Amino acid sequence: MTDKRIDPFANLGNFKPKGEEQRPADIEVIEKISKDNNFPSRAAPEVKTGKRARFNSGSPKKQLNIKVTEACHDRFYEMAESRGIRVLGDLVSLALDALEERDSLAKQ
Repeated sequence: MTDKRIDPFANLGNFKPKGEEQRPADIEVIEKISKDNNFPSRAAPEVKTGKRARFNSGSPKKQLNIKVTEACHDRFYEMAESRGIRVLGDLVSLALDALEERDSLAKQ
């Protein structure tokens, strides 16, 4: 085994930047070639503005992962939006409070 290590940058001395002699490509030619070959420029995807941004409050959190139907998922988000709730855990808390209240009234 040799003690001499290979210098990974040794051949960078051969690197030469592109000079001024290269002319830039003509935009019209590029557009024509792309249209002729059915390769149009890419457009940015549309931004969906349906849901409001959520934020986290300062209290400690735990993750609650549940599987629900698509209809239940949509209903949950619609209820949060209609009540102006930005932290989804608050809607769960309201729902649990309402369920406990209903159960306590049913026992009386």
